[in-house]
Amino acid sequence: MSDQMKLESADGLLLQEMASLRDIIDNNSDWIWEVDAQGRYVFSSNKCIEFLGVPPEEVIGKTPFDFMPPDEAKRVGEQFAAIVERRAPFGGLLNRNIRPDGTEVILETSGVPLFDHDGNFRGYRGIDRNLTNLDQAPGQRLFQLESIYSNAPVGLCFIDLHMRYVTVNDAMANIIGLQPFEAIGRKVGVFLPGLSPLLNNALELAQRNEHTPDREFSVPGKNQVFFVRIKAAYDAQTQLSGLSVAMTDITSLKRMEKALRESQEHYRNMVELNPQIPWTADPRGMLSDVSSRFQRITGMTRQDILADKWIQSMHVEDRRAAVQTWEQCLKTGAPLDIEVRFCHVDRGWNWMRIRAAASYAPDGSIQRWYGTAEDVHERKLLELKLVKANRRLEIQARTDSLTKLPNRREFKKVLSHEYMRAKRNRTPLTVVMIDIDYFKHFNDHYGHLSGDACLRLVARTLRRSLKRSTDVVTRFGGEEFAAILPDTDLKGAWIVAQHIMESIETLGIKHSFSEFNRVTISQGIATYMPDQDPGLDDQSDIVSAADEALYLSKNNGRNQINAMPVSVRFNPL
Repeated sequence: MSDQMKLESADGLLLQEMASLRDIIDNNSDWIWEVDAQGRYVFSSNKCIEFLGVPPEEVIGKTPFDFMPPDEAKRVGEQFAAIVERRAPFGGLLNRNIRPDGTEVILETSGVPLFDHDGNFRGYRGIDRNLTNLDQAPGQRLFQLESIYSNAPVGLCFIDLHMRYVTVNDAMANIIGLQPFEAIGRKVGVFLPGLSPLLNNALELAQRNEHTPDREFSVPGKNQVFFVRIKAAYDAQTQLSGLSVAMTDITSLKRMEKALRESQEHYRNMVELNPQIPWTADPRGMLSDVSSRFQRITGMTRQDILADKWIQSMHVEDRRAAVQTWEQCLKTGAPLDIEVRFCHVDRGWNWMRIRAAASYAPDGSIQRWYGTAEDVHERKLLELKLVKANRRLEIQARTDSLTKLPNRREFKKVLSHEYMRAKRNRTPLTVVMIDIDYFKHFNDHYGHLSGDACLRLVARTLRRSLKRSTDVVTRFGGEEFAAILPDTDLKGAWIVAQHIMESIETLGIKHSFSEFNRVTISQGIATYMPDQDPGLDDQSDIVSAADEALYLSKNNGRNQINAMPVSVRFNPL
């Protein structure tokens, strides 16, 4: 009897430990799973409910590709098949998945292979991490870009309109003679007084939308020479915000230039262009000589490069513009300076800077072209990454993160543009304010996650309800949306509003705390007619009228549409 009690006690402890282990698995921030050798799920933690929108019992027996769009399933399936063939562990496999409600989730998958006692492969065990929240992913990417920026061998900095350092990388700080943080906020002229005239000139050119040419700059007292590239930077409103400056130490190259200039005329012309891979061409632009280094980079033989055959190794997207520029230089004698991609024997397409200058005979005719090809691949990739990062930030600044609709800031920008166009062309312009009825009750009863899902569904429905490419719907704030309908009078706007209302009702989202027992919307319409409202000088008056119409719809019982005439008001947008 005592042994029986001990056995039951041990079984109870084992059950408790198993329940505790299951609780740990189900409450982990990551989704834990296991698939068999055919890729079918044989185990799934409850996290799949949050990630995929389905319970574990609807996951078991299916494959990961059953939850992906067809094109994504094909792409990820090919990668996973290669991993399974090697029986290798893997990590960081990004994939897109579609939930039953139509929303998209981005997962990062990692896993390790499983084998039985005989060493036979029986599947994978792994985890999925949700990367859909974009608040973290861009931050990680920006951290990587910042690391590249900080450790770049080229001196990089950003100068504001008051000639003060905003950002400084390590190489630029070394040029100045300070730590990066010591330079921030201080005037450029304090450390590099000779650079101030170049920057002032660059600002003047930028204000006239003119390009700043590359320059060489010598640091007084240090016997250093730098190649300086200055680019104007603009904010989201296309206003000049400062200057991006890159300084490359070319001291050693300038010393080489001096030595070669003192030796013979042939190398003097090449050194003037800061040579890397030298080449020469006849007056017609046909290559007569090229360094063997260019042959090693492209993998082409000397006979494949000479004359105009080198053009064929250039990327097809760069070829036409490069040839046109080269032909123009041949006609005018102007220096050649282009950046193009050449086929690299080891790493595919490689960015190179091609420069050339003409050598003239005593009678003034061109007798030869001296040129250089410089490998600028790493610098070009850094520039492209920074451009992409800036574009992503610009998009995020204009977009509401939850609904993916344009935000209120973008609404103001679009409305301002359409108002000026309507006024200029004497065409109607309508603003429709839209509000989800009793949304606070919905949020309080069903929870914020359901509230967010409701907002996303409504936003997607609103976007699909507008058929014209010129119509724009935005998230105005909270549960309120706003639509801009150019070239639309009151009658047309009313038809659009009715279609929107019917589309929302068709969703059939249950709302027990609404008198309509489903999610509904109220709308307010205001139409600006330039011929009828000549005294209107502020587009915010259109929004104010639409807002008053929305208030009337809500005050009269909600789930309806009302319109309000536009008049001069004093309520700011």
